[in-house]
Amino acid sequence: MKSIAEARPASAPRHRWRSALAAAAAAVMTAGMLVAVDTAPAAAATVDTNAWYVLVNRNSGKVLDLYGSATNDGARISQWTRNNGANQQWQFVDSGGGYYRLKSRHSGKVLDVSNFSTADGGAIVQWADLNGTNQQFRLADSDGGYVRLISRHSGKAVEVQGASTADGGNIVQYSDWNGTNQQWQLVPTDGGNPPPSGGSGCGKAPTLSSGTHTIQSNGKSRTFILRVPTNYNNSNPYRLIFAFHWRGGTMQEISSGGTSGTAWSYYGQQEQSNNSAILVAPQGFGNGWGNSGGEDITFVDDMISRIESTLCVNPRQRFALGFSWGGGMSYAVACARPTVFRAVAVISGAQISGCSGGTQPIAYFGLHGISDNVLNISQGRALRDTFVRNNGCTTQNPPEPAAGSRAHITTTYSGCRAGYPVQWAAFDNGHMPGPVDGTYAESGITTWTKGEIWRFFSQFS
Repeated sequence: MKSIAEARPASAPRHRWRSALAAAAAAVMTAGMLVAVDTAPAAAATVDTNAWYVLVNRNSGKVLDLYGSATNDGARISQWTRNNGANQQWQFVDSGGGYYRLKSRHSGKVLDVSNFSTADGGAIVQWADLNGTNQQFRLADSDGGYVRLISRHSGKAVEVQGASTADGGNIVQYSDWNGTNQQWQLVPTDGGNPPPSGGSGCGKAPTLSSGTHTIQSNGKSRTFILRVPTNYNNSNPYRLIFAFHWRGGTMQEISSGGTSGTAWSYYGQQEQSNNSAILVAPQGFGNGWGNSGGEDITFVDDMISRIESTLCVNPRQRFALGFSWGGGMSYAVACARPTVFRAVAVISGAQISGCSGGTQPIAYFGLHGISDNVLNISQGRALRDTFVRNNGCTTQNPPEPAAGSRAHITTTYSGCRAGYPVQWAAFDNGHMPGPVDGTYAESGITTWTKGEIWRFFSQFS
């Protein structure tokens, strides 16, 4: 008997060769394999080919999701907390013989067994609709009104890899053993009573309010300051923004804006968000972010759990930013939690809080002064280049301003995977949160810096 928690092998990366000829050849090659398959329709689901469905996984309770709302061929399919977004809605397109293609409402592309794989762990992606056998699935009954999706090409079932319960868990194919991580409930989205479009705290009376809070994390007391929007609405999913302080800084300075005043609260994101975000200012041990043994990443996990259990958060809109050591902590978050956070902004940072993982994409914005004598700009470039690689961007040497120019230059990288931009801003200054270029009026803090970061974050819906 297989255990639900059994780890699944990831599908090996392969080059993908696509053409109508290849699709036709694959159909011919597999035709003989399909004769003995029972294609009787599943009793548990009467498919309406005019309707749109969310597919809820029995094991995790999360839904089939087009990761990052991508529109490109080959984009991965994941599971995510249900929000009824267009990237979580699927239409069954009849292929005949009891088989269907599953078309994304967001992209118009269909579920596809990548590279015509027949291996356990073969990736499920989206691709333009070619009506290939690797894009056709039949419904097989499980108990309780759940069904399994069986590939016509491979005969394997669509499952959440490794029985993950995390947002971003991979969707792959695996031998059909009727595990709960292979079982899906088809829920129509047009009509009925859809759930709140945010996380588990939506619809609840909040038990957290603005102010200082203490939680236990890794057996230690940790504190953070929370700012809940004025006129908070528990049915409105909010952005969640973590702002990490610099070396020697405090959560109080992040929350108040320090000597620069409220215009710089949460690095200006309180002002910029205008009551559309829940803001968090965590306190690091020794006023820093040593992240010993990953304890500060665990602290972030525990804050998310506590906050989202009672407040309405959009799980697709978690962000982190910080200056100096706070930038290093934001980079550590990008490395360790790329499927939990949507984007990070690293201001004058370096790899000083570690990088556990660091191989998956996340939207990334790096800002650094060309004359920084505390954390050299070369350190900031190295952080940036990690996500240039991970995000599949075109390698380049972006322009940077000359010393004494009092200027800044912002570059958006080309070629990045859809939904995973990389932006780089170099400015004429030292170890500071922004340039001295005349665009500021707040005790040396620029409106440019906070505005650029907000614009970067707000592009993600």
